Amino acid sequence: MNYDNDEEPLEFINRLLEQLHHADYKVLGSIEINIYKSGSQHIDTQVIASPCPPPKREGNTNGREKGMEDMTPLPETMARAVERTMAQGYWWASTAWAVVYRVYQMKGYGGGFSQFVKEVATWPRTRQWEMECNFDAVQKPVSSGRLSGMPETWRANGAQEQATKLAFALMEELQSC
Repeated sequence: MNYDNDEEPLEFINRLLEQLHHADYKVLGSIEINIYKSGSQHIDTQVIASPCPPPKREGNTNGREKGMEDMTPLPETMARAVERTMAQGYWWASTAWAVVYRVYQMKGYGGGFSQFVKEVATWPRTRQWEMECNFDAVQKPVSSGRLSGMPETWRANGAQEQATKLAFALMEELQSC
């Protein structure tokens, strides 16, 4: 659930708690509030309830946030989605990595720009990537605010149509994995 900027923070929290009250808390898992600065830079994650935490994935979580291991795609999955969307012609410049970063965030990734760039360098790949992932390629488009919110709103924020198309293609690839 996303926070509506027109809504008072306390009203939002009350709405969340009301939904928790009406939900079957035994299957709910945990409730996490992700805090972002404008430009979609992840600041913090607060777990406000954890009646029945999800099972943990064993092994290395590659720096992902506690509790996000089961939602965040594995590096192999992300690399495969990147390679497929590159092969399908969705990539136009290295700034396309900003779209990958935002989709990865939407799937639970909690690291910052520098951490993301470092992680991408370790992702297993089957061929050389056409575009280099670097800090500027990720940070500048995200910090502009054009990739804020969900991809459906990016065009209204001023993002290029190809960014939206890449986001949807990545999400489709991740869904099929």
